[in-house]
Formats: sequence, C-alpha cells, structure tokens
Amino acid sequence: MPIRYRRFSPQRTVSLTGGDYDRLQVLADKDEVSVSWIVRRATDDYLRRHPRPGVRDFPPQQAQKRERRAV
Repeated sequence: MPIRYRRFSPQRTVSLTGGDYDRLQVLADKDEVSVSWIVRRATDDYLRRHPRPGVRDFPPQQAQKRERRAV
C-alpha cells in the first residue's frame, strides 16, 4: 500500500483580533483564496526571511505552483 502524505500538517489554531481577521477575509475574497492560504503563505515568507543558522533554506513547495486556484 503506498504511503499517503497529508498536504498540510500539523494543524494549529491561532487567535486573531476581529479586525485582523476581517481584513484577511477581505483580502482572501479579493484574491479568491482562503484565509488559511494567506496565513500559510505569510508563515512561509517569514520563515524564508528568518532561517535557522546552519539549516539550509526550505525547498520550494508545490503549493507555490498553484498560488491561485480557480473557484
């Protein structure tokens, strides 16, 4: 049986202010993506700008190839 990998794992819960969430939702609606997609992208961008010393940068993820999905 082939090994199946989960696309995004592990899941975490974050708390946002109502205003921040509303702003993210407006941006997500405008760009036709989910708020989760924006948060994953922001996390990826942050981690790329702040790599751990001695650890090579992360390889490109397939998620970047499908930045905008047709809805």
